[in-house]
Amino acid sequence: MGKNLKGKECGKGICQRKDGLYFARFYAKNGTRQNGYFKTLPEAKKWLADAKYEDTHNLIVTAPDMTVDKWFNYWIDNIICDLAPNTIRNYRERYERNIQPLIGTMCIADVKPMHCKAVLNRMETEYAGSTIRQTYISMGTMFKSAVMNDIIAKHPMNGVRYTKPVRAVDDIKYLTVEEQEKFLEAAERSHNYRQYALLLETGLRTAELIGLTWDAIDWKKTYFNCK
Repeated sequence: MGKNLKGKECGKGICQRKDGLYFARFYAKNGTRQNGYFKTLPEAKKWLADAKYEDTHNLIVTAPDMTVDKWFNYWIDNIICDLAPNTIRNYRERYERNIQPLIGTMCIADVKPMHCKAVLNRMETEYAGSTIRQTYISMGTMFKSAVMNDIIAKHPMNGVRYTKPVRAVDDIKYLTVEEQEKFLEAAERSHNYRQYALLLETGLRTAELIGLTWDAIDWKKTYFNCK
């Protein structure tokens, strides 16, 4: 057992350093050492008990040096895992392509608004406004969850604004009847022809198509409309 500066025992895994800070540590199930520095002994004991519990129950260990990468992986696998597959895919794509390269290895507690703004600024010349907005939403949602779960004290995107405009509805080009016929003719050579035809005929979005199940069909109405 470790001791404090007066020689009194602090408990297993805890000791007091010469500078007065209490040092707590333990070895996680994966063999890595988890540790932290605290001003008081109760703080050190609480962190050690919480960290051991989280490790035992396969929860995230709230280590002081947690990276953005580590939080994102936990967040995507355990907190938003019940969202639609397409939504999770979009979050992961935006993170891996745009967010991770700049702040993935940073300690999550060190991320500031300027770092988040840098992610968006880097996309300005190469990405459409809609894609930058997706990245903005992905970062905001991820960090908001970190605040709600006491991983960080302050939302690092406070004050960060998204400014690049998204294309107006008037700028979106619609296929003419002739173009639709040519599209379906070309699509016949694909094994996804039926999906393409359904999207074209109904106006469904890809995420809506993926989410369709047999119970979404009103067989009674479909039968009478086809007679």
